[in-house]
Amino acid sequence: MRETVVVSFSTDERDADHVASALKTLAARACNLHGCISYAATTLEDSPSEFHIRQKWENATAWQAYLNSDAHFEFQTTVFGMLSELTVAKQAPLRPRRTTCLALAS
Repeated sequence: MRETVVVSFSTDERDADHVASALKTLAARACNLHGCISYAATTLEDSPSEFHIRQKWENATAWQAYLNSDAHFEFQTTVFGMLSELTVAKQAPLRPRRTTCLALAS
């Protein structure tokens, strides 16, 4: 089953350029890892110290391998102590609701 993960965090304005550079490097390396379907890192136009990553992996094993990769470790080392308000959430597809049919007797 595919894994879609959304990560959000912020940093101080003075660290934003450093974090953005490290995140660009991580994104480029993550895209080359086995099982990566997509990996998009963005910031908010009017708030460049807020970051969002949306990543899609072939399965949970590929995502776990990314979390244990040198690329992820080096990113964590590079931005150590600079991130706040970190959230990590797995996304799930919307499940269709059951159709409820009412039969009206005539």
